[in-house]
Amino acid sequence: MAKKKKKSAAAKKAAAAAASRGVVGPDYVQVLTGTLASKNVTLILCGESHHDAIDVTRSGGGRIKEGWIPTDMLELAAEMVGKFGGLRETEEARFRCGICKRNNKAVPLGKAREWGKDVGEREIEYIPHGHQMALLWVASDKDGKKGRSYLVELFLEDVEGEGGDDGPRSHLPSDVTELLDSMTNAAKHMRGVKSLAKVVQDMKSDTTSDFSDMQSHHTLLSWDDLDAEARQLNHRRLLSEEISTSEYDELIRNRKQKRRKDENLWTWDDWLAEIQSKLKSSQSEGKPALHVVIESAIPPCEVELCRDVMSEFEGTHAADCIRCLSEDSDPSEADFYDPAADGFGSYIDYSYRRLLVEERGERRKFLHCVDCRDLGCEHACVEESLHKEWMDLLEPEERERLIGSGTEATHARHKDGRCLPDWGNSLEEKELDNLRSRGVLNQSAADEEASDTDAVDTSELITFPSFESFLGQCTDILYYAPELKVAYAPFIGKCMGSFDKWNAFFDELFFGGTVDCALSMLDLATANSPYLHIRSPIMKYWIAETGEYEWHERDFGREHNLTLPMLPVKTFLKAKGSNPSRTWTSNMFALLKEGECKDLRDMAADIRKWVLDDIVEHCANPKLSDDEIGGGEWFLAYLRQCHREIYEDIDRSDPTELLRKQYAAGETKKHRIGDINIPNCGAAFYMIREEFARIETEPNKPTISRKAEVMAKILIDIYMSKLIDAATVVKIGNILAEETTENVTIVCYLGSVHTRAVGEFFTQPKYGFKRKTFCGKQDWEEDEGRILHLPAELWSL
Repeated sequence: MAKKKKKSAAAKKAAAAAASRGVVGPDYVQVLTGTLASKNVTLILCGESHHDAIDVTRSGGGRIKEGWIPTDMLELAAEMVGKFGGLRETEEARFRCGICKRNNKAVPLGKAREWGKDVGEREIEYIPHGHQMALLWVASDKDGKKGRSYLVELFLEDVEGEGGDDGPRSHLPSDVTELLDSMTNAAKHMRGVKSLAKVVQDMKSDTTSDFSDMQSHHTLLSWDDLDAEARQLNHRRLLSEEISTSEYDELIRNRKQKRRKDENLWTWDDWLAEIQSKLKSSQSEGKPALHVVIESAIPPCEVELCRDVMSEFEGTHAADCIRCLSEDSDPSEADFYDPAADGFGSYIDYSYRRLLVEERGERRKFLHCVDCRDLGCEHACVEESLHKEWMDLLEPEERERLIGSGTEATHARHKDGRCLPDWGNSLEEKELDNLRSRGVLNQSAADEEASDTDAVDTSELITFPSFESFLGQCTDILYYAPELKVAYAPFIGKCMGSFDKWNAFFDELFFGGTVDCALSMLDLATANSPYLHIRSPIMKYWIAETGEYEWHERDFGREHNLTLPMLPVKTFLKAKGSNPSRTWTSNMFALLKEGECKDLRDMAADIRKWVLDDIVEHCANPKLSDDEIGGGEWFLAYLRQCHREIYEDIDRSDPTELLRKQYAAGETKKHRIGDINIPNCGAAFYMIREEFARIETEPNKPTISRKAEVMAKILIDIYMSKLIDAATVVKIGNILAEETTENVTIVCYLGSVHTRAVGEFFTQPKYGFKRKTFCGKQDWEEDEGRILHLPAELWSL
């Protein structure tokens, strides 16, 4: 047997250096190698879980550590008011106490902290969302060395009317009731304000107030995040404070430097910069060309506005079933009290901004974005410097109408707080104005107060219409904003003739076909155009007592997840230079299908078949075919709409776990969720069509069933989720078609469900890519530090 070749001293040194460095950001890294289009290809698949950059840069690889943090009554009251969603000018709310534990001994503050931690860990299993555990210590001797201590669960609750019942408090010690009263009084000063932080600052500066007196003899600590920077940032987010990306990025850069210095932890973007730097300085003739594919929004340089495909199309008002959608419900408590629910600050967005800046300094394009689901949403690009490029897509007269002719005008004027360019204004907006001017629009006192006090944010970014975004926004609504009443079922049920027609429409729209041909498959007769709307600013509110409808203006306060309320038929984004007009995705596919390389032309056909076959499998049984590691969202959405009593009763924090469970424990009983299945999408499509046949026979109450609507959203999301997989693999093919070097390395940074799919495509027998290095895990525990130790070969390509 041949002897193993000994490692050189340099190799040993490189291996030791690699072993000492940890990488944070992705959950795992998988290396695939193979040959394609006469090139030696290395794919480095980095799967991530969409964490915030502030969390990725925590000590210990992202582990959140909690403990007692000194606070004060005003700061804590303001943060809890912020978690509560703020208070209107006339809203009455009071602080209450749930759990209350008292230490029977007078102890120093240090001992009180230990006692509170010990009692909390031993006796308190669960604290509801929005509630806060606090330690109240009140000095009981003259020198202030010992005091009374209380472990309390604080929460804010609505009170009916000014003199509402405050509930029984006789069991509470007077120190605790004094705290509750002071916090409730503080909350009254925070009603109807724009800046909670400003109110707290003003109240603290008033040394004559009762608040100042109370804080002089009480010590208050909250059980909170021990990472001071993360805690302060999230505190500001909960108070709805504006945080610029430049400020945020500077914070993240400083945290990364500290992790490097103190723990030798590198973020993924720093690892990437390291290998890029080494490749630039390398003199090796066989060094690979490096490209990065990232799950980020498509930049404006790759698209242009199309206005000529159906320029004669005349839109109509929204159908009654759209106007009759009920009011939005309250968001889930988990999102309501989660600072990350604002969609700001993800690590992948931070990395995108950094890579965009670096690419501008390069002489070649190496950054490739593939998340087309929010194409045209300027806010989704998370990079302020791209605004001018977006505005350059407008015609001069459009630009002047939107932002004025002044050189200082850089953002669009908009109406009612929403950006509405002329080609985005629907007839529904005009009808709303008409109803308001006629005095038939019914507004509650709260609605009128909001209309009077809400300021219009003139820095709102524009949403440019696209087919990708119209269908792709369904994902955000289904996963993150199910309380938002948006109806795709009318579009499916009225404008699509059959399930086969829907499949053909999707195929033509995104897999090499033209927009004109795709639209010709829709039934866009005048009678059906009202069903191109999925939401209306007008709400027809049913009054059971009178048996009639009232006209209301729909609350747009939570619409950040909805960018396009109707299908963009007349004006939309298309791939730059495409003629005939194609969507961004379809054009990329056509370039591969019509290219010079036969291997890549064949690959285009394989991609289409792979994606459509996978869609067929998911449609046949959405629950059983869902991703076993990162899935469960379709089933959770189905439970919410069709089995609400079970949905409300069970722990929903891990949707993937629910896929595998036969039973789920509720507060009072176990629920047999294993027997609940999501219907076949083909059958659901037929059910939606039948429902609209029924609605036409009941014109006075055109309501859409929950089951029909959730199935429409699940159907669309199945198709749009696979579109990311397709776009990634097609983009890899396009890179290989254009690259002139023999060796190519492509780093893909995507959600783990997408990296797994890409890996499955390239390891098929036909392509034969080999799985090489694997670091990390695909399924981490919540309290684990997600640190990857990459081998030496991944530090020097």
